[in-house]
Amino acid sequence: MSGFAAFLAKERNEIFRTWRIWVIPGMLLFFGITSPLVALVAPKLIGSLAGSQPGVVIQLPDPTGLDGYAQFLKNLSQIVIIAVIIAGAGVVSSERSSGTAILVLTKPLSRAAFVGAKLISFLGLILVPTVVAAIVCVAVSRLVLPPEPVGGFVRAVAIWLAFAALLVSAMTFFSVVLPSRGAAAGAGLALLFVMLLVTIWPPAARYSFAALPGSVDAALTGRELHLGWPLFTAGLAFGGFVLAAIARFRRQEI
Repeated sequence: MSGFAAFLAKERNEIFRTWRIWVIPGMLLFFGITSPLVALVAPKLIGSLAGSQPGVVIQLPDPTGLDGYAQFLKNLSQIVIIAVIIAGAGVVSSERSSGTAILVLTKPLSRAAFVGAKLISFLGLILVPTVVAAIVCVAVSRLVLPPEPVGGFVRAVAIWLAFAALLVSAMTFFSVVLPSRGAAAGAGLALLFVMLLVTIWPPAARYSFAALPGSVDAALTGRELHLGWPLFTAGLAFGGFVLAAIARFRRQEI
């Protein structure tokens, strides 16, 4: 892939010098700090609201570190994953619509290298901040909440990252084949909805990558996991999306 290293370095520098470094990484760091704090005050808040209603009494157990971890994972699965889809919608289409793709592809840069560098830089933009935010979440949880073992939390974050990586590959493909950022984002949201919907069918929930989102909570709480087939099919889908994106981009007029 001609020009891959140079273009990847350009993408990395662009991340640190533009707004992208503040969106998903900033959101992740915010949730890493605030999730344990939300878990700490939530029972008191709910209790005070219930106390304002005559005859209503709600007793909640004292929060622990597990509640802080659960709140962080909930934010990952509900808010951050949508941000990943929206940001990923323009990973290739924005370069094409602005005309910058033409400029870089006239250099000694192959189209496969272009797509590969875009994919890897976006994966790094999610992977590294997620790990940092998870470490921050554990640290803050230990400061304000009774400590809990972190093994389940680490497994849950790793599963979420596998799911996020799959979505990144899908968004790269959609960003190549669809003409606009909005269309790519809509396709990504539709894929997410379908993945959540098909888990109603037990074989899909057990053997396909659609099982990954539901496995996050199971990993945190220590329930039995069967991740062999979901991770295997996620790997196949990841490779399929990437290869399809490269093949389509090679035949595409810029």
